[in-house]
Amino acid sequence: DIQKMVKDAEANAAEDKKRREAVDAKNHADALVHSTEKALAEHGSKVEESERRAIEDAVSDLKEALKGDDAEAIKAKTN
Repeated sequence: DIQKMVKDAEANAAEDKKRREAVDAKNHADALVHSTEKALAEHGSKVEESERRAIEDAVSDLKEALKGDDAEAIKAKTN
């Protein structure tokens, strides 16, 4: 029984790692969206309109990526 559980754990380790990376990426992205939206709300008037639009577009793209579970897509939008 114990050996079976160890084998199952080893077999699921890669999937667990992938799932953990996705959760970490989502948490980081959520925090980034929140802080960026807060900064824009507080200081958006001090930023040129074209820059503000670019930031808003990037945030929108990141929110779209957050709807999925693809850690790499989310990471790509946060860089």
